[in-house]
Amino acid sequence: MSGKTIAAVDNRRQFPNRKTAGTGSSLLQSNGGFSLMELMIVLVILLSITAAIFQTINITTQRSSTEQTKLDMFQEAREFMDQMSRDLRQAGYPSSRNMDSAALSPAAQSPFINDHRAAGGLIEVATGDLWFEGDVDGSGAISVVRYHLDTSTTNNCPCLRRSQAAKADGAPLSNTTFTYQVEVQGVQNTGIFSAYKNGAAVGLPVDVSVSSGATIAGVDTVQATLSLQASTVDPQTRQYPTTTLVTTVRLNNCSQAAIGYKTSCD
Repeated sequence: MSGKTIAAVDNRRQFPNRKTAGTGSSLLQSNGGFSLMELMIVLVILLSITAAIFQTINITTQRSSTEQTKLDMFQEAREFMDQMSRDLRQAGYPSSRNMDSAALSPAAQSPFINDHRAAGGLIEVATGDLWFEGDVDGSGAISVVRYHLDTSTTNNCPCLRRSQAAKADGAPLSNTTFTYQVEVQGVQNTGIFSAYKNGAAVGLPVDVSVSSGATIAGVDTVQATLSLQASTVDPQTRQYPTTTLVTTVRLNNCSQAAIGYKTSCD
């Protein structure tokens, strides 16, 4: 055996775990980290997934906000309709037919519709106005209630306003003092109110004046149609959400448009 061979054998015996240069190089290559390209690809994938997640969250948040706006708008309209229905069911009560005529004001307040203790029922019905008298709050006192469509474009209008005040002696149509409060905003239609007699539509406007007193005295049903538009845009459709409600109220009490006229409770 040559000297080189013996030296190699002795070397392996003394350092049995030593790797040859070629073997060590292969080990370093097999244990290498990610390349820059691989890291960039992973980063792009993570960013794409994160962007998709945040986009979904954003869409969900916008949709939730839009649906809440619709719900608030519908609830506002529904509360208005409920209040108007309650008020109208008390229109005309108590009338002169519910009390002794001797207890009413003297002849100066003739006809009885001019007396503050007798509700006149419907006073005026127009497409944008509903005016009536009645004990709407159960207090025993007659109130003058008027719903009015304000078509201006200021102060969150077009909107529906409501006024309620104690009735005073005198002809109902002579009352020109109304203190309004906003009931519903974002009103889109102008034909809010309609009136019916025995199922047939009554031409509007009508009031308790001599020219149309007999007509309004026969009104037995009032209908309200309300179309509303939200003040904010739907982020997805880029449209303003809208809703429409309709309510129909059958009058319970007599109209006192004129004594001797056929009334809705006959």
